[in-house]
Amino acid sequence: MSSTRMIFAKISMFVSRNKIALILTVLVISILVKLGFWQLDRAEQKRQLFADYAEQQLPLNLNDPTAAEPERYASVEISGQFEANRYFLLDNQILNGQVGYQVIGLLTPQPALSDTLVLVNLGWVPVGSNRAELPQLELPQGVLTIPGRYYQPSEFGFQLSDHILEQGPWPQRIQRLDIESLSELTQLPLAPYVVLLSEQAEFGWPRQWQPQVMAPEKHQAYALQWFSLALACVVVFIFASRSRTKTTEE
Repeated sequence: MSSTRMIFAKISMFVSRNKIALILTVLVISILVKLGFWQLDRAEQKRQLFADYAEQQLPLNLNDPTAAEPERYASVEISGQFEANRYFLLDNQILNGQVGYQVIGLLTPQPALSDTLVLVNLGWVPVGSNRAELPQLELPQGVLTIPGRYYQPSEFGFQLSDHILEQGPWPQRIQRLDIESLSELTQLPLAPYVVLLSEQAEFGWPRQWQPQVMAPEKHQAYALQWFSLALACVVVFIFASRSRTKTTEE
């Protein structure tokens, strides 16, 4: 019992003489632990993302106005007709190491959903030798049934230009799929989602929709590193406390 009191007395003496070191140590450990839990949270988000993509279900009919809103990456289908000469080109998209655009067609649903246009991502095309000349493409014509996946773009995303839309003749180059802003800028009644054309569809351009993000296991590995660093700080502080206490006694 007396030895325990002596140990606490020594630690108290060290802490009273090294308050700044203690505060800094606690602050660093708190940051490291917080980073560890943040990585675990990111791992769970990525795990759910891959689970949503992998889930197989019967396609939901987006032409049905009474249908519930689909989940992320849910299988859907919609019938309609593409605008012949109006489409967006989403800039800075990479496929197999090559830079290009994703072709975003404007689909008029049939039967119509009021006057709303639905964005359909038809796949990837290369930039070409001259960025000043946008690809002139022939979109599929006639009434089609579009199989795909339901997707709602994030309002935040990578872009090189400050302008979301480069206004001018169609096609129009865009830097981000901010649907609300695009609807305001173009005065088009755009639905608040995108249909990613199925990779098995016979029309469109090359496309890969599986999420290209860091795997959950990597986030867990980073979390372990942060927690290990926090533990190392605790160990170093304890050893430093003992060494300083012994030196003081001598």
